[in-house]
Amino acid sequence: MTGYTRTFHLGFATISVINVGDIRFRLVETISVPESEWRPRYGEIFEQALNFPSQCVHIALPGASMLVDAGDFALSFPPDSPYFQPGYQPPPVLIEQLRERGIHPGDITHLIITHAHFDHYSGVTIQINGHYVPAFPNARCFIGRADWENPEIQQALQDPGSEDSHTLAVLHRRDLLELVEGNRDLLPAVRIIAAPGESPGHQIVRVHSEGHTLYCLGDLYHHAIEVEQPAWMAEWAGRDANIASRHALAEAALAENALLVAAHMPVGRLERTGSGVKWVNA
Repeated sequence: MTGYTRTFHLGFATISVINVGDIRFRLVETISVPESEWRPRYGEIFEQALNFPSQCVHIALPGASMLVDAGDFALSFPPDSPYFQPGYQPPPVLIEQLRERGIHPGDITHLIITHAHFDHYSGVTIQINGHYVPAFPNARCFIGRADWENPEIQQALQDPGSEDSHTLAVLHRRDLLELVEGNRDLLPAVRIIAAPGESPGHQIVRVHSEGHTLYCLGDLYHHAIEVEQPAWMAEWAGRDANIASRHALAEAALAENALLVAAHMPVGRLERTGSGVKWVNA
C-alpha cells in the first residue's frame, strides 16, 4: 500500500481507495449557511484552509473490476484553480496507481460516475496522438440520466473544445455510456442508488459481501460537519433532495454498520449521538 492508496477487504471484495490529489479550501467559502449558525460551534474549522483528498474507489470482485469515479487531478485542478495549493505535487495519475496494484485499464469492467462534476470524470478518457479515447476501453460507464440531460451539460457537449466533449461525449459516441434512472443492480453484490442533491443525477454505490457493507458516497458529504448538520451543504446543491438523500443513507448505513467512502473524506462510519448522527473515521 502506498501513502495515497488504502486497500482493505470487504467479504469477497477488495476495496482500494485511491487519492489522485489533495485540494484546499475553506468551508466558509462553500457551505451555504449564515455565520450566526456556524460560528458558535464550528468557527475555527469553518475559517481554516483545510486539505481534502480527491478519491476514486476500485472494487475487485470475482469476475468484475469496478471503478467509482475516475478523476484526473491536473485536468480538474490546474494551477489557476482556487482549489490548487501552490507548489503542491500530486500523486501519480489514477491509471498509474491502478497499474501499481496490477490493475490494467483494460481490466476495468464497470465505471460508475457518481455525478457530473468534472473532478469525478475528468479521467475517463486519455489523449493519444491528439485524439481523446476511453481510458478504460472495456468498461461500461454509468451516469445519472438527470445529470446527462442537464441543459448545461447538453450545451457543453455541443462545444467540441469543452471538457465534456473530451470525456462524456467520447464515451457516448463509443456506446460505452449508460444512463441510470433510480436504483440499478449491476451485480448481486453491487447496487447503484439514486441520491440526488449534490446534482440532480447524483448516485451512490452499495457493495455488500459476506455480511459486510460499504457505500461509496461521491459528494453526498464533503466534511463531517455536514453529517452532524445534514441541512448544511454547498451552495449549488438542491436542498430538499440532498437532505432526503442524506437521511436515507444515514438510516441504511447505521442499520448495516456500513463503511463509508466519500470522495473528499477519510474512510469512516456513522454513529448515533444524542442529537443526531456523527462521522467517525475508520
